[in-house]
Amino acid sequence: MSDNLFLNCDEFAKLLTVKLSTVYSWLHYKQLPKEIYCKLGRKPLFFREAVLSWVLSGAKLNPKGK
Repeated sequence: MSDNLFLNCDEFAKLLTVKLSTVYSWLHYKQLPKEIYCKLGRKPLFFREAVLSWVLSGAKLNPKGK
């Protein structure tokens, strides 16, 4: 993996071995913790270190909500 500070949605999906549509669903229903990503306009960017920490701590999703 590269030394980038951010991951785009495609890189995030590949890291977690899930479909890209799953990532977009998690974002739409606000299931991902706010600490692991930010939006640059409409484009979500994931903080690489925060994502790795989240995964290592169990990768819990928030309850589905809108």
